[in-house]
Amino acid sequence: MDFKKLKLKLPSLTFLRAKDTLGIDLGSTSLKAVQISGGRVVRWAYRELDVNLGSAEAPVGDRFAALTQMLSEFLAIEKKAPKTAAISVSGNSVIVRYVKLAKTSPEELKKTIQFEAEPYIPFSIPEVNLSFHILGDVMEDGQAKMETVLVAAKKDLIEQRLSVLSDVKLRPVVIDVDAFSLESAYELQRREGLESETVLMIHMGANVTTMIIMENGISKVVRDVFIAGNSVNKSLQRIFDCSFEEAEKLKRKGQILVTPDEKEATLAQDDQDSLQISNTIVTVMKDLVSELQRSIDFYLSQHPDRQVNRILLSGGCANINGITRYLSQELNMNVEIFDPFEGLVGDNLPDASLRPGFSVAMGLATRREGDS
Repeated sequence: MDFKKLKLKLPSLTFLRAKDTLGIDLGSTSLKAVQISGGRVVRWAYRELDVNLGSAEAPVGDRFAALTQMLSEFLAIEKKAPKTAAISVSGNSVIVRYVKLAKTSPEELKKTIQFEAEPYIPFSIPEVNLSFHILGDVMEDGQAKMETVLVAAKKDLIEQRLSVLSDVKLRPVVIDVDAFSLESAYELQRREGLESETVLMIHMGANVTTMIIMENGISKVVRDVFIAGNSVNKSLQRIFDCSFEEAEKLKRKGQILVTPDEKEATLAQDDQDSLQISNTIVTVMKDLVSELQRSIDFYLSQHPDRQVNRILLSGGCANINGITRYLSQELNMNVEIFDPFEGLVGDNLPDASLRPGFSVAMGLATRREGDS
């Protein structure tokens, strides 16, 4: 098996594979790892990087060295952890495209995928690993076609992550995309009776916010935008003339003042710092809301008979005080925090504040060797 090939999610999950997989999210600011077996969380790890390593200016090599050390320490304690792992990629070195291709067999498409993908991928094809997943048959202009997801990821991005696994003697069995890992985590939680809902999942990390719109459990829109936690930090640094580390502290202690009453109460207390922190975060959030609305509008333009039923927020930035109320107000729809551990059992599960950050790792933990 070529472990450098991207593996897209199976249409349905199964827990009947021979071995569990360690789902590992090598994040910009933290390491998340989780193993599940059936509906039980067997083990998990959360390790925060030094705050300064999470900045965009920090050397990438230093961050991956720290992640490798953290993972090695976790595995030294958890000696019974699986020796197989699933990891994922995201960002501007990853491209996801939904395209309609001439109908053919999956075997034939494998042979021609490099030529078929070239018009849709803005990278040199030799620089990337390609994968595809056929969603189904469609008719277009009287011709039978296949609705297909194309994924391309730059080889150096994948090799960085594979080197971490190699250094700790873990065998990679799946390399996924963050968005599809969120899809897997959602499938794990999808409640009975909600099979026909359309969901927007927002995973707001440090450097990237991943959006995925799923219709009946199948992805229809996937986007990565670079408005995320560090965007807030940079704005706070500029306004308060402080270090990146101090800006992170301001973000964590501050809150978004959503209602006029909250703003008036803060003014009455002459708490100028709290008001300024809120205004700074809101300035960044307005840009994010615009991107979220663009994604929703694009989906509705392609599927005018549908509507988005739910919005789920995950990632470390789900802990920004007031963010769900703010997004609910701006998007005119209730925004819920996504808990990927909901309904699962296990000893000493993560605190509620950590759980939204595990969404990618949990989706990866559902994967098994041999998935395609």
